Amino acid sequence: MKKVVFLILVLMAVACGKKEEDATKLDYSWGKVEKNSQGTEVSIYMWGGSAEINKFMDTFVANSLKEKNNIILNRVPITDIKDTVNKLIVENQAGKKNGSVDIIWINGENFKLLKESNVLWGNFVKNLPIIEKVKQETLISDFGEPINGLEAPWGETQFNFIYDSSTGTLPFIDHETLKEYVKNNPGVFTYPAIPDFTGSAFVRNMVIDIIGEEKAQGMSNEKFKVALEEVWNYFEELEPYLWRKGETYPESEGKLDILYSNQEIAVTMGYAVNKASNKITSKEFSENSKSFLIEKGTLFNNHYLSIPENSKNKAGALYVVNYLLSEDAQLAKQDPKNWGDSTILDMSKLSQEDKENFEILGQSDALPTLEERATKRVRELSPEKLEIIEKGWLEKIGKN
Repeated sequence: MKKVVFLILVLMAVACGKKEEDATKLDYSWGKVEKNSQGTEVSIYMWGGSAEINKFMDTFVANSLKEKNNIILNRVPITDIKDTVNKLIVENQAGKKNGSVDIIWINGENFKLLKESNVLWGNFVKNLPIIEKVKQETLISDFGEPINGLEAPWGETQFNFIYDSSTGTLPFIDHETLKEYVKNNPGVFTYPAIPDFTGSAFVRNMVIDIIGEEKAQGMSNEKFKVALEEVWNYFEELEPYLWRKGETYPESEGKLDILYSNQEIAVTMGYAVNKASNKITSKEFSENSKSFLIEKGTLFNNHYLSIPENSKNKAGALYVVNYLLSEDAQLAKQDPKNWGDSTILDMSKLSQEDKENFEILGQSDALPTLEERATKRVRELSPEKLEIIEKGWLEKIGKN
């Protein structure tokens, strides 16, 4: 009996070791990756709610990959990332090989769930040549969850608000002045309903502004639930003064932007720091539109790309991820005409020309300065607290 148990343990150890070997050693030297990915199709599953991002991926990125290595990029748009997360978990539990997802765009609670479900492919980040030029701090943790090479950073985001600066003054600078603003200007402010990503971020930012960053970060989950009662009282007080008296909420950031561009509301919001410049360039927002941050700071995080264990084209996925992190792709992504998303590359490790090109894109009269952005950053809460917030909003506010 002891021999049988020992044999089982040995086989389990070999299996675990092979999974790690697959991502770090087995046939994934870069020369073989380039050769084996040539002429293949790579499916990337990602949120499809932004026309600008979709266009960037379908034109610049897809055309570049086709030209560089004859790779066909298949962008699969999704509304709720949790659907794809659940799909991967079910496939993993069923032992399905050769899955349909080669790359998934994730961060935070979704990364943690996939990691804990043993769905992601080894430490693939070690195989990326570009990784030596990436900011080291982006490789450590995601919403506090250790990354361990299971996902590669793709961009930096900082939550910000946008308003018409011709009015002369900022609408609000914290949760108290926001309350005053909506009461004095009923109907001109709202936010997307949870589970929308932007709506969730707005609510989280108000949670931190009301409770305090350090206090919220340090609380146990049980104490955090109790502290949130003050937050729900605050949101209930806001509700009658919101757009349509809070009886309904926009379903997405895109719908919120449309309300703003049509002047039905006075403030919109989002994670892309260059969003104001982007929308002015595309003539969707007025030239007076300007981005602003609240005094205590706004949420800052990175978003990531990961490769599922059952990807049927791991070589192609590696090639695409490495390209998306490259200087050319990151520079194009940061251009407000394309996306406006900030880079994860370390400026000290780039050529002088690339560094200057990135610095130029980071400056605009429509945006907070680089210095203000750096000093007004607050950390994301843990995935557990994020889940508590979203569930609480749906029970306390969303059901009304």
